[in-house]
Amino acid sequence: MTGDRTMNTPRFKPLAAVMLLALGLNACGGGSTDLAGIGGTGITATGQITGFGSIFVNGVEYFIKDGATIKVNGVDTSENDLKLGMIVTLSGTLNSDGVTGTVDSVVYESELEGPVSAIDPGGADPDGKIKTLVILGKTVIVDAISTSFGDDTDGANNYGFAAIKVNDVVEVSGYVTDSNGTLQATRIEKEDEYTPGVDTTVTVKGTVTAFGASNNSFILDGVLTVNFDPATTNMQTLVNGINTGSAVAVEGTFTDATTIFATSIEPDDAGLPDDVEQAEIEGLITDYVSPGNFKVNGQQVDATNAQLQPASATLGDGLFVEVEGPIAGGTLEATTVKAHSSNIEIEAYVSGTPANNTISLQVTSSDVIDIVVDNNQTQMEEDETGAPVKFNALAAGDFLKVEAYQNNNGDIIATQIKRLTTTESEIVLKAPIASWTLNGNALNATLLGITFSSDAGTDFEHNDQSLADAAAMDNLLNSLGSGAIFKVGDDVGGSTYSDGIASEMEVES
Repeated sequence: MTGDRTMNTPRFKPLAAVMLLALGLNACGGGSTDLAGIGGTGITATGQITGFGSIFVNGVEYFIKDGATIKVNGVDTSENDLKLGMIVTLSGTLNSDGVTGTVDSVVYESELEGPVSAIDPGGADPDGKIKTLVILGKTVIVDAISTSFGDDTDGANNYGFAAIKVNDVVEVSGYVTDSNGTLQATRIEKEDEYTPGVDTTVTVKGTVTAFGASNNSFILDGVLTVNFDPATTNMQTLVNGINTGSAVAVEGTFTDATTIFATSIEPDDAGLPDDVEQAEIEGLITDYVSPGNFKVNGQQVDATNAQLQPASATLGDGLFVEVEGPIAGGTLEATTVKAHSSNIEIEAYVSGTPANNTISLQVTSSDVIDIVVDNNQTQMEEDETGAPVKFNALAAGDFLKVEAYQNNNGDIIATQIKRLTTTESEIVLKAPIASWTLNGNALNATLLGITFSSDAGTDFEHNDQSLADAAAMDNLLNSLGSGAIFKVGDDVGGSTYSDGIASEMEVES
């Protein structure tokens, strides 16, 4: 069940899509509060929870009113059961300042719960930061930085990216990335272990794409066979029956990796209503036909008359956006489409004590990159446990994995920060390349004002494929031009910064 970004640059693999921007965190204060004296308008919003104190969704801090309705997977509960990375739909009021509001109701429904049947089919990500899972036939993309994790089944806070294994029964919240129902996971929580021969309850949402071989089966998103018995399966709320194109939510028992038996089939109505005065949704564009015809996380959008931010953004499948506007007849008539761009990654040690919402990362002995933590945009957590981290808990010597983007003022704004408790031996910097020169057998590349050089021991790659030498990479860069996404890595041994000679250079765009 998190952030992204040159406008059309792939971020998560293997999909040609844009990594998700996480908006919000580290709120001050807590409890159920309302902001008196600030006018506002009604709003219905869908997005992931990226911080607490109140809750942060789509970059807005929403204070939960006393008596607000909170549902998690159909059960009335309290805000204590809301977790980082959950994609929720909320109704409330957006204040006139545009960055705060109040909540009357919050609804969370997981996208998927079932056993992991495969991990990284077709090969693991070479960088070790992406895992591809198969759950109930669906592809689930998990990112070491942007996916949040829940506790293990024994209550220990030790389930995370490295712990996922086949037969884990997990609950997934995430963004739909394509018409096959592929999910980019924003949160994963382990619920159980699958034991063959023991009934295991599963849940899944998707679109009916065909009917099965028997009269009592259908295919969900082209990958999962759902069998049912009209005499025993609860289908009372399906007033229009089951039809091709129907969006349904199914609960049932696990049969095998691509087959379940349904105990309940309902319309999937967990999204936005058909008519809303003001709505806001974030997610990946799918089913793109034109600016007036595409979807975001399953919601139909018409952006014909929308203002694009930035104006240079090109809409298309895989772009991560935040869309605002009214919904009429089931279509969100966008007034604004914000395309988010987080094309910077840094893995480095903290230098000095963070202060004034700024973290300094030591990249080389003489080069430091300042990262700005924005309470409305930065998600911070422990890498190993997924536990939230407060800014004032960071200290010199902490090793951080950071995703960020550079704003129009040149500030580098963090969208995701994960702190590691282990000692790391590689410094990583990935960003648009500003300039490069070929000096004999050495390539000199400048990113974010820092120049790295190659030597005889540097490995050269393009999209994880080896290149022969620096000259081959120079030719590639000349064909791509400045702005190509370039990555340098340096094994630093016992040091805490790079000597400026890269162990690895890679073009990733």
